[in-house]
Amino acid sequence: MLRFRVHDPKGPDGTGSNGSWPLRSAYLVGPDGRPAPGKVSLAGGAIACEAEREQPVGLALLVDTGGAGRIVLQTCFLPSQDEPYDLFIEIARWLIKQFILQSESWQMWNPALSGEALHQWESAREAFRAALRCPEPPQAEVLARNAISIGVAAAERLAERHSHFLLVRRFARKGIGAGSCGLCVDPSVPPRGAAVAVAKQFGVIALRTPWRQIEARAGKLDFSAIDAWVQWAHSEKKPVVLGPLIDFGPSEQGGAGGACGIPDHVMARHGDAKKFRELIWHHARAVADRYKAITPFFITVSGANLPSWRGDGIERMLELCRTATAAVRDARRDAKPIFEVQSPGAEHWCGAKGAAWPTSFLQRVVGENLGFFAAGVRVVEALGQDPTREFLTVADLLDGYLGRELPVFVSGFGVPSAGDGGDGGCWHGPWTPESQARWGGEMLKISLARKWIEGAWWSRLQDTATATDGLLDIHGKPKPVLDALLGLRTRMEHGDARGTDPDDDIHEAEANARAGSARGTRGDADPRRDADPRRDADPRGGPETRGGGETRGGGAR
Repeated sequence: MLRFRVHDPKGPDGTGSNGSWPLRSAYLVGPDGRPAPGKVSLAGGAIACEAEREQPVGLALLVDTGGAGRIVLQTCFLPSQDEPYDLFIEIARWLIKQFILQSESWQMWNPALSGEALHQWESAREAFRAALRCPEPPQAEVLARNAISIGVAAAERLAERHSHFLLVRRFARKGIGAGSCGLCVDPSVPPRGAAVAVAKQFGVIALRTPWRQIEARAGKLDFSAIDAWVQWAHSEKKPVVLGPLIDFGPSEQGGAGGACGIPDHVMARHGDAKKFRELIWHHARAVADRYKAITPFFITVSGANLPSWRGDGIERMLELCRTATAAVRDARRDAKPIFEVQSPGAEHWCGAKGAAWPTSFLQRVVGENLGFFAAGVRVVEALGQDPTREFLTVADLLDGYLGRELPVFVSGFGVPSAGDGGDGGCWHGPWTPESQARWGGEMLKISLARKWIEGAWWSRLQDTATATDGLLDIHGKPKPVLDALLGLRTRMEHGDARGTDPDDDIHEAEANARAGSARGTRGDADPRRDADPRRDADPRGGPETRGGGETRGGGAR
C-alpha cells in the first residue's frame, strides 16, 4: 500500500468540504501510464492507495497548483513502504521527469528549440532541489508546490512551442482548408439571429442529434429542431456532420443522474440483447434515411469506449457499433460513419474488465472492420465528465491517435467560461471568458498542428442553463473565445503562423535590446565612420541572418 501525506491544513479530506480537496477524482496509474485498478481513500490523515495488482503505481488527482489552476497531475511510480511519501514532492518529481521524456519524444531537447520552456524547467528543478534539501516538511511542501507551478508553466510552454513548429511545417506552403475549423450545434438553439451569424463563420456544422430529444416518447419521433438547422445549413451550402446517432455517454437530457444519451424506454429493453439491438438499428436507420440526401457524414456511435458499459463487455459493444454502422449504410450506401471516442484520458476506466483504454478500443474497432470512415476524439473538460489537464498531457494523448488507420478529428473541444469547475477543476484560476478564450486558442493550435488530425470543432454554439462552453452566452452575446478561434483560423488559412510561438514576447524583447544597443553604439561612434555605409556592413551577417541557426542541430518532430 502507498500512502501520501499533505501538510496543508486544507488538504484532501475525501469530500472536499470546508475548502479542502475532494478525492472523487483520484485514481491510480500503472507503469504503462494508464489508469490502474485500485482504491484511493483517506486513512489516518494520509491518502492511502491500494492497488489490486502487485506493481509500482502512482497516484493521479486534481491538484491545486496555485497559478496554474486545479488540474490533474500525478506522482511517479513508487514502491510500497511504511513511511508515507510527501505528495507534492512526488508530483514535482513526475513533472520534471515528464518534461524530459516529452522533450526527447518530440526531439525538442535542443535549447534552440525548447527555448524559454527549458529555462523554466531549470527553475522548476532548482525549486525541487530546494524542497528536497529543506529539513522542515511543511516548508518543503511550500517549495515543492512552487516547483509544480513553475513546472506546469514549463510543460505547457514546451507543448505550445512544439505545436508552433508543427504548424509552420504543416501550413508553410498551403493554409488550412475552410473545413478544418468547425462548430458543434445543439438543435435546441433555434437558427436565427446571433446563432446563425456565428455559425456562418465556421466551415463545418456538426449538428447534434440527441436521441432523448428526438424520441422523448416511445415511437414518437420529432425532428423539427434538427430540420430547421439542416435547412439553414443546406441554404448556406455548409457541410453538415450529423450525430451522434447512438450516444453511450452521459446526456444533458438525462438529468442529474448522468443517464446516457439513449432514452429510458429503450434502456428498459437493455436486458434483452436482441430487442435492444433492433431498437438501435431502427433509430440509426431512421435518422440516416431522413438526412441521407443532405450529408454522407454521420457520427454513428459515441462513447462506446466508456467504462460505464463494462458490464456489457467489449464484444457486445463492438456488435452494437456494427449494428449502428450497418443501419446507416443500409440507408445510404456511400455513407461515411464516424466513431467518436469520449473521455480520451479514461480517468474512470482504471483497468476495469469489460472496457479498454480508448486507443485500444479504437484499434479493436479498426481491426473488426466495422466500416467506419473516421474517428473523432472529444476533449471537453471541466463540464461533468473529464477533469482539466495541462496541455503537455493533452498533446501526448492526441499523439496516441497517430497511425490508427483512420482520419482523425477533434469532434468537440471546449471548457466553461464561468465557475471554478467543481470536481472538474479549472485552468489558470477560476473559469472566465478570457481564460476560456486562451484555452480555446491553444487547444486549436495543438490539434491542427498534428497532421493526422483533419479538423477540430468547438463543442457548443450557445450557453445553456447548465453549460457555459458556448461561443455565445445565454443571452446571445459573443464571448472572447469566438474572436480567438476565428483570428487563429484566418491566419492559418493564409499560412501565417505568427502569434503561435509562445516565445514571441521574448524574441521581441531581445530584438529591441539589440536594436537599442546598436543605436547606442552608433551614437558614440566617430561621425566620420558613420558617413561611410560600407563600414556598417557586417560580413558575418546581422542578427536576422544568424538567427536562422535557431533550428540547426535538430528539428521538432
